[in-house]
Amino acid sequence: MLGLRNMYRVFRESRGAARRHATLVVVGDAPEAEMLAGLLGAHRKPGGGKEVVLTVHEGGHLSLSGEAVEEPAELSLPATVTEEAVRDGIAPRIVDALDEDYLVPLGRGYPLLRRAVCEEIVRKNARQNAVIGALPIPGADMPAITANQGRMILGLAAAHGEELSLERARELVGVLAAGFGLRALARQVVKLVPVGGWAASAAVGYAGTVAMGRAAIHYFERGKEQLESGELAEVRRRAAKEAKAFVSRMRQRGGRG
Repeated sequence: MLGLRNMYRVFRESRGAARRHATLVVVGDAPEAEMLAGLLGAHRKPGGGKEVVLTVHEGGHLSLSGEAVEEPAELSLPATVTEEAVRDGIAPRIVDALDEDYLVPLGRGYPLLRRAVCEEIVRKNARQNAVIGALPIPGADMPAITANQGRMILGLAAAHGEELSLERARELVGVLAAGFGLRALARQVVKLVPVGGWAASAAVGYAGTVAMGRAAIHYFERGKEQLESGELAEVRRRAAKEAKAFVSRMRQRGGRG
């Protein structure tokens, strides 16, 4: 998938990201603050450094701030503060506000944030690869697209607590790239985006990255167990539909036909 030079560069960048540290802090005197901190595994007192600070106010109002937060945000507590509600409702909002340099350390350190972190890593790389695929420079896209996919896989591995060595990085990229069926996916994408040129190339770049990323998330969540063929087919189907929707939005924003 990746040449040795590109693999080494991607590995160095990913290892640097994996060594960053950030902490999650929940502050406030509202009764829900202690419960939320317990579910998230968060600190209750700021300690300095690169932090995400979630302040719980009376009445269920939350505010998000801190040095690891790119865009401070206002949130609302769910009616019932449960693990599922935090993982599916609050975690994605926290992740949306983060400086991307701190996605991996927060995903690694706080399991309830991990799925939202991994989804954001996948979407970020897929968007980049769609733009690269749309560039009118034949043959120039593949090295950049594969480098992004390698960086994505290593980021997902690091978010799941994998130790990154160069040998392990090459193994992970090879195993996951081989498993998800790029040719089958490309055929699905072309059927959904029945035009040539930049749109088809952008869709294949987006869908290929999403499918590989989702396969990697399942792989790490299941203790390094590969997906069954039917599961992979479903991952490819969803990735193709998401790519169609993304390229449609690109067209609307750019006014491209």
